[in-house]
Amino acid sequence: MTMKLEKSEIPGVFWLENGKKHPATINLVPGIRVYGEKLVKEGGVEYREWDPYRSKIGAAIMRGVDFPVKAGDKVLYLGVASGTTASHVSDIVGAKGKVFGVDIAERTMRDLIFVAEKRKNLTPILSDAQKPENYRFVGEVDFVFADVAMPNQAEILIKNCDAFLKKGGFAMISVKARSIDVNAKPSEVFAEEEAILKQHFEIIDKKRLEPYEKDHIIFLLKMS
Repeated sequence: MTMKLEKSEIPGVFWLENGKKHPATINLVPGIRVYGEKLVKEGGVEYREWDPYRSKIGAAIMRGVDFPVKAGDKVLYLGVASGTTASHVSDIVGAKGKVFGVDIAERTMRDLIFVAEKRKNLTPILSDAQKPENYRFVGEVDFVFADVAMPNQAEILIKNCDAFLKKGGFAMISVKARSIDVNAKPSEVFAEEEAILKQHFEIIDKKRLEPYEKDHIIFLLKMS
């Protein structure tokens, strides 16, 4: 079956279709895989397939959510883990952009450091996302993404946006209902989190992430 490649409406994101349609990004480091993803060459350019089952942002794109990040942007990624999604963000912002990845887990940070050795626009930060004062050097950013599975995840995003996000900048948060309240209905948890976020942001979009992630929702936000 022939692989079909086309541009998406999101700058730096493409669609790869080979029976199934998945997003893809241009590989910043040609020939190098990050998590075993498929590499596809077309017109002398190498693309990396973006697996939505292993990436909340990838899942959000599949669900039709915009991703307002472009070449040259500075991105703060909270809960970066081993860098699966951050590597695609690194592709999008390119050599003139920057991705600051914060995580508190030493084991996943070791994996991220390995990825960052080849991706010079990716800076690993071993720190607690609840304490943005510990990484003030990041400075002003264009976009903040939070994937921190903690009960106070909305407050963590707000705190970091207050510290780093430029006026009029965008943020995105992946909310995991079971990390906040294992007994409540996910829809109730999402409504409560939305009420918190509305006090600080304009909500641009929101989508449940099924079938890619169970009991998760993505909010796309704009800093007022």
